[in-house]
Amino acid sequence: MTPDDALPGADARARDPQAERGAPLGEPLFSEPADEARRIGDEGLLEILDAAIADERAAQARYRRGADRCVDPAACALFARLLDEEKAHEADLLARYDEVKRRLGLA
Repeated sequence: MTPDDALPGADARARDPQAERGAPLGEPLFSEPADEARRIGDEGLLEILDAAIADERAAQARYRRGADRCVDPAACALFARLLDEEKAHEADLLARYDEVKRRLGLA
């Protein structure tokens, strides 16, 4: 038995290996009732984006530490690539954050 076996729809996924994973529309998002998840307003979205930006910055710090400590050229290149990806994620999230703030009249 795998961890996925305990998830709803596990039997269907076992029969159809191409079945899409994840929660289909209508199921809870982030352990919230589906109706609540659909009602997340701009203020809630700002909170989620703020946490996601913090996560991206933490990931950048981890990859920077990895790059500073690595000796293998392939590992160093991997850390550099991952760091660049996290910076791009942060920039995208910051743009979305600013967009929501403008909608709320906070910018």
